[in-house]
Amino acid sequence: MLGLVTLLIFAAWALGGYAFAARARARNEKKETLTRRVETVAGAGAETLASSVLKDQRLSRIGFLNALLGRVSLATRLVRMIRQAGLKRRVGEVLLYVPLLAFIGFMLVLLLGGSPLVALPVAAMAGSIPLIVIQRLRRKRALRFAEQLPDALDLVRAALQAGHAFVSALGVVADEFPDPVAEEFRRVAEEIRLGLPMRDALYDLAERVADENIPFLVVGVLVAQSVGGNLAEVVDNIGYTIRERFKLLRDMRVLSAQARLSGTVLTALPFLVALVMCVFNPEYFMPMFQSSTGRYMVGYALTSILWGHVVIRYLVKIRV
Repeated sequence: MLGLVTLLIFAAWALGGYAFAARARARNEKKETLTRRVETVAGAGAETLASSVLKDQRLSRIGFLNALLGRVSLATRLVRMIRQAGLKRRVGEVLLYVPLLAFIGFMLVLLLGGSPLVALPVAAMAGSIPLIVIQRLRRKRALRFAEQLPDALDLVRAALQAGHAFVSALGVVADEFPDPVAEEFRRVAEEIRLGLPMRDALYDLAERVADENIPFLVVGVLVAQSVGGNLAEVVDNIGYTIRERFKLLRDMRVLSAQARLSGTVLTALPFLVALVMCVFNPEYFMPMFQSSTGRYMVGYALTSILWGHVVIRYLVKIRV
């Protein structure tokens, strides 16, 4: 009963916090709309216009939370991860889900009769769900970008050989390719057209995309721009290098397939054994959940399986 009351109190607190955040967001959006109208009527200068098209880098729409997160170095890393995942969320919005999910996981274990020692690792795993989702989206987007990049560079090379400027070649790729390559190349071209130096635009591209091939492109283009040379040939060589890295990576994944499969089997085997025992001999297995010692053992086993899976995945992950 006490756990249910605590859960209801936290739900009311969460709803109140969400209502406050929604009100602050509406107030900020209204203020931004009025500011844009005033600048339009007054005839904003080029500098003001350029600053208005820049992405809002505030960590939260709530003033004091934005100031607090600005002092935390971890928030900067999280901003980079969110940008690389292609999400349109602020750090404050993402961090709001971490304690919420952790508390829900903790209370669910207590309501089901579990002990606090079992509830703590469950709360930690539940609270890490938003970060895991962001990391998976980041990795998936980087993989799509890496798969499209060699063909995109071939089109850039062809456009350069046809007489287009580098910015125009990026625009051609943005028109012909799907996202995320089209989105990122279009943004680079627009930033350069708005007056941002090419070096800064390309560095920003490297920050937004979690692909290890982007530094090759950035360095090659900047060197060709500073010392001169055939930029089309440079882009062609970079595309060839990226393709060769992909071939090597595929070969290494084939060689490590057995180790990855073994890790998956070792992770799933305890759950399959527990399921079989619950179905065919529940009287033998249910004391694991009915006694405090059994619940401690289950919590320790789940934690060990999770960490073992993480270690195995780390060992079989090959970087080329």
